[in-house]
Amino acid sequence: MKTPEIPPKIPSEITEVVEGTPPRAVWTSQRAYILASIAGVVGLGNLWRFPYMAGENGGAVFLLAYVICALTIGLSLHVLETSAGKLTQRGPVGLFRRINAKWGRWFGWSLVLIVTLIMSYYLVVSGWTLGYAVDSVRFDLKPFDQFTAGFATLWFFFATAALTFLVLLRGIGGLEQMSKILLPLLVVIVGGLAIYSQTLPGAGEARQFYLNVDPEGLLEPRLWRMAAAQAFYSLGVGQGLLIAYGSYSPKHFNKVLSSSAVALTNTTICFLSGLMVFPIVFTFAIAPDTGSHLSFVALPLMLDQLPGGQIVGIAFYLLLFVAAFTSCVGGMAAILAPMRDQLHMSRRKAAVAVTLLVTVLGIPSALSFTAVGLDVGGVPFLDVIDQLTGSGIVIVAGVAGAALISWMLPRKLLLEAINTPTRRLGPIVISADIIIWVGRYLPIVATAVWLVTYLI
Repeated sequence: MKTPEIPPKIPSEITEVVEGTPPRAVWTSQRAYILASIAGVVGLGNLWRFPYMAGENGGAVFLLAYVICALTIGLSLHVLETSAGKLTQRGPVGLFRRINAKWGRWFGWSLVLIVTLIMSYYLVVSGWTLGYAVDSVRFDLKPFDQFTAGFATLWFFFATAALTFLVLLRGIGGLEQMSKILLPLLVVIVGGLAIYSQTLPGAGEARQFYLNVDPEGLLEPRLWRMAAAQAFYSLGVGQGLLIAYGSYSPKHFNKVLSSSAVALTNTTICFLSGLMVFPIVFTFAIAPDTGSHLSFVALPLMLDQLPGGQIVGIAFYLLLFVAAFTSCVGGMAAILAPMRDQLHMSRRKAAVAVTLLVTVLGIPSALSFTAVGLDVGGVPFLDVIDQLTGSGIVIVAGVAGAALISWMLPRKLLLEAINTPTRRLGPIVISADIIIWVGRYLPIVATAVWLVTYLI
């Protein structure tokens, strides 16, 4: 989730300047770009959001729908957004302003607003990871209801916002390099915990829930809407982040190759997170549809029983916080950059404004899981805003943005920016023509699904 000015996860290798445009750093190798892109989108969307979305939407049937959406629609839109950024060498505001000088910038700013709303509660959940990291180091992991009994989660939210502000001021080069080392370690631990979870008493019931697909469930339109939303959320589609990210890549990069690597890695980690969480859920009789705090309820219970669980817990939560925090910094940088570029603010003023804005907007979400227990109709406020943005607005923005890109940018130039021959991803055939076709006609399919979901 990240972008300009302080390009998220962009390593020190970016030294070229694109000829004919204002000075703009770019990656010097596609490998560096792919690694940075993977690090940029892997985080809480995989390890926190995916399990709770799967738990609320049928388990195995949601997993299958998610994989299909991620590797078809999500991958296509990932390619379109990064290619458009590469073509124009601009972030979302600059890109859509070039598409249409009158209303384009407002669409670009709407994407910035979406990131702002997402970051307002993403920092809250990142604060939970900080709190659990602190408690694990103190060998004092608590059940989630005890962890949220007072106002500790609110203070951890404020601490995460303050740390993010400090990094925005200083730059994130060192943090990016560190995350590329620590993220693979987190994936190894998640894989190990997923294997250990299969030895728990509830593992058989969990596999039935998570891996045994009921074909009738695939006929439910709402399932596909929620699966597509999770694919968009975890891949960064519809938030302007990928446009900005692609703007830092030179013309010779193969966007299908890089986007495929991101989509496959993202999908694999989501799958592992479900294998890790659901055996705990069924072993300890936790409702799969518990909500956004599902993983935070389940994991301490397993770590308490795991041999050496205290040490594993320290490593897991520290690494999870690093993954969450780098995504926080990248997302905040995505808001900061257009404020600097378009409003001509200094770095310090923009950092202060962004941090204050996100913090104020995040307070209601932070209060959802404190002694206040702020909710809307019995649903925690954080869950409400997550569903509104992550499962609603993101789809509209992603589909509309893809249509604008694929219809209004010159097709020849867009094909050159995608820069790929036909490729295969298992049974899926991918070509630049198919990707553009998806972007152009997806609004028709999306509108039909929406109508069936809400009107029938």
